[in-house]
Amino acid sequence: MGPFKIITRAFIDFFSITSPTPEQERRATVFICSLLVLIVLLVSLTFSIVVLAFGHGSH
Repeated sequence: MGPFKIITRAFIDFFSITSPTPEQERRATVFICSLLVLIVLLVSLTFSIVVLAFGHGSH
């Protein structure tokens, strides 16, 4: 979970959140990375829908 822990540490440090215990940090890692994946999927889905709806012209 190396790269994910780096993302979590950066998030915690950026927002000045109190340092969590190792157990809390593990849960925070899963939660924060899950939210990031969800955001990427929603943006991709939205982009795909817009391209499909408006990208083909008036056929």
